[in-house]
Amino acid sequence: MSIFDVLFAITIRPLELLFEFLFAVANSVTPNPAVNLIVMSLAINFIVLPLYRRADIIQQESRDTENRLRPVMDHIKKTFKGDEKVMMLQTYYRQQSYSPLSSMKSIISLVLQIPFFIAAYRFLSHLPLLEGVSMGPISNLNAPDGLITIGSLTINLLPILMTVINIISSEIYTKDQPFKSKIVLYLSAAIFLVLLYDSPSGLVFYWTFNNVFSLVKNIFYRLKNPGFVFKVMCAVTGVAGAVLCVVKRTSITPRQFVFLLIFCGALIVPLILHFILKDRKKVSKGSPLTMPEKMTYLFGAVYMSLLTGLLIPTAVISSSPDEFININDWNNPTKYALYALCIAIGVFIVWASVFYLLATDKGKKVFGAIAVAYSAVGTFNYMLFGTDLGTISPGLVYDETLTFTAKTMIINSLAVIAVAAVVIFVYKKKPVITQFVLVALSVVALGMGIMNIVSINKSYDIALSKSKVTEEPVITLSKTGKNVVVIMLDRAVGGFVPYLFNEDKNLANEYDGFTFYPNTISFGGFTNFGSPALYGGYEYTPENMNARADEPLVEKHNEALRVMPVLFSNNGFGVTFFNPTYANYSELADLTIFDEYEGIHAYTTDGVLNPYGESIAHQIDRVRRHHFFFYSIFKTSPVVAQESIYNGGAYHSLAIKYEIDDTDPVVTVPQYRSSNSTSTGVSARFINAFTALEAMERITQITDDSKDQLFIMSNDSTHEPILLQEPEYVPQNTVDNRQYDLTHMGRAVVDGKYMNLNTRVQMTHYHVNMAAYKQLGKWFDYLKSQGVWDNTRIIIVADHGRSLELFNDLQFDDIGLDVSFVNPTLMFKDFNSTGFTTSDEFMTNADVPTLATKGVIEDPVNPFTNVPLNNDPKLAGPQHIILSDRWKTTENNGNQFLPGRWYSVHDSIFDRDNWEFMGTY
Repeated sequence: MSIFDVLFAITIRPLELLFEFLFAVANSVTPNPAVNLIVMSLAINFIVLPLYRRADIIQQESRDTENRLRPVMDHIKKTFKGDEKVMMLQTYYRQQSYSPLSSMKSIISLVLQIPFFIAAYRFLSHLPLLEGVSMGPISNLNAPDGLITIGSLTINLLPILMTVINIISSEIYTKDQPFKSKIVLYLSAAIFLVLLYDSPSGLVFYWTFNNVFSLVKNIFYRLKNPGFVFKVMCAVTGVAGAVLCVVKRTSITPRQFVFLLIFCGALIVPLILHFILKDRKKVSKGSPLTMPEKMTYLFGAVYMSLLTGLLIPTAVISSSPDEFININDWNNPTKYALYALCIAIGVFIVWASVFYLLATDKGKKVFGAIAVAYSAVGTFNYMLFGTDLGTISPGLVYDETLTFTAKTMIINSLAVIAVAAVVIFVYKKKPVITQFVLVALSVVALGMGIMNIVSINKSYDIALSKSKVTEEPVITLSKTGKNVVVIMLDRAVGGFVPYLFNEDKNLANEYDGFTFYPNTISFGGFTNFGSPALYGGYEYTPENMNARADEPLVEKHNEALRVMPVLFSNNGFGVTFFNPTYANYSELADLTIFDEYEGIHAYTTDGVLNPYGESIAHQIDRVRRHHFFFYSIFKTSPVVAQESIYNGGAYHSLAIKYEIDDTDPVVTVPQYRSSNSTSTGVSARFINAFTALEAMERITQITDDSKDQLFIMSNDSTHEPILLQEPEYVPQNTVDNRQYDLTHMGRAVVDGKYMNLNTRVQMTHYHVNMAAYKQLGKWFDYLKSQGVWDNTRIIIVADHGRSLELFNDLQFDDIGLDVSFVNPTLMFKDFNSTGFTTSDEFMTNADVPTLATKGVIEDPVNPFTNVPLNNDPKLAGPQHIILSDRWKTTENNGNQFLPGRWYSVHDSIFDRDNWEFMGTY
């Protein structure tokens, strides 16, 4: 980031985000851009009203001082000349504690308008929601109004009306003031007319409404008792609004009704409080502001900047840095944390301090109390609440719908009130203590943030040094030799298969020759536990990897990845491997683990085969720049507010494109789901993986060479749940499946067995599984047409399943197990096989090497341990499975897996009697 970018992010960007947040919230309640402009204008003006009010008081004090000193100043100027006049004036100023620079106070209000104007100009000039929207006689809020046409001359009326209102307001504001005080405001009105004349009418309407508000405010200030009059008007408006809401109850949504009723009620509160408190004695001004109180505010602002701008963003990124690296846009992901830090500094240090510095001593004490309370409450919420919300994507969206129970919200609310009360009490009694604590917290947050950045930089440098995206991947298959294909679909749940094939009858034809094994387990619920055995066989189950306690897990994992490629290569096969899973424990496939093997060709496909890669990378960058600061606010807010701030993962983003060279993308990211059937946008990670499946036909090279071929591919399409457009199950920017879902409710029942498809996470997983099988089916049809079907053995398998509560009879609550978590898909097509069949044989994903080598490699042995490669360990007794949430290889990377819950199972996985909980170790 350049110095200009930093200054912009600190000063203007926080205001842009405020505009966007207010507009988005208003739009979610009443999706009418014209109304939203008014709501946003009112909200902004009420937020800055104390600021402008205080600025007006300071300006008036400055003018009063000038008027008081003017007679003597005029006398000095008339009586003395040259240096003597200057010296006399300086002496007089010093005696009166006055500085000529104090005259600059008269333009404080104007100076404050400049950043707000810049932010509003950028926001409303780029707001897509205004495009083509009309308001009364204005046909398009995203273009100049052009309301008056005289021949070929078009005149924009709104800017002129805005200027007239501005001048009237200025005249009222500067009544009885000298002309030099008025000229500044008149010049500013002229400048705004020039700047906004050809601007979009939505922006001009917003600024005009601001001027109307200013006009009303100035009239109020001229009244005898403006505060009371204002409260009465608010109360009348609130009562009228509430009555109107009740009358129009049937024509608005429940969400709108509740919001408007609360808003109307809030308008009545000030008048009620006025009558309650009017007879109370005036509170004394209190003691002067002390240095510890000043420092408490300052360090509170510093700490909240470091917590929300540095510590929380870097903690998220450092937990899995590779996920935030985009191979289509190689940039260090620390830039997102630094950008969030700039915004946080702008919010908590710059703009909060503007309010603070213009406040009275009493107001500054209130700011200090708010700073210490928010610091304590924010830390409390971040550390103790919302720590187990599930897996979060690099787009800062949780896999599952975010919900909190009423019990959690009540407990958190009471705890927040208690924490805030305690720290405010300490602040009032001993501000030195709160100052010391905030300094300590700031040092800790800074230190932890720096440590996270060091970790992120290290991961980025390693990923960059090992990146080998140099050529397009190629799948090589032989027409005359034997082909063995292993396709690992990450997180593909075996239980889905019968229902997918029931809905799409054509799949059975495309998968002719396959045998489906529903009675299959993996050895863990996540990739680091379940994939080693898939690639290397039973020597690489979690239990057996733990038994080799003197070797790092990453080395054993890499060894498992090499078993089949090296074994087949040693037996004369050509070998191709796409995306070796967690190679070198990296989210980005580290292809260097095969550098020493000439006959093994390893490639990365995710993103490489994505035709929208550059556009998506640009969008991801914009989304993260918006989301990270809001994510921090979400994590530090009381639980009762978190769901609203999270906003389904959108964080109230309006997807505004500020860059001039932005073009409308073919696909937009990320995906926001409004229901189980409707969504907008797509997932970047899904597109990266799915486009690799779509490209398989194009990158398949079929040769007449008799050399046998092994092709292994890992693909994440089934790992990235999103809604797709039915019945094709393809990604679209706008998905609406309401009609299809309504007419296909029966797809959740097969042979009388019901599968739950009630939640978004269940539905989205169903969709991506269907999409993957359909796309592979197209590739299979291509292989058939090219004459390489009967001589090709294909294994489709997953490293693990997912706990989705799909089947009620597979919820073994007494041992805390959802069988679907460890029920991966397993399908096998042998050479020259026909028909689609199902086998109830007990299988594990560690059977894959045995299935792959059967009949093509005689007496196969592990090339690294010389142990026979077969499934004898499965036949020897129950299989042992680990369930653990410690799936991140940045954390679980010692010589043995960290403790987890262990289970044993044998024979049918659908029989509760065959399962045993072995304990946690």
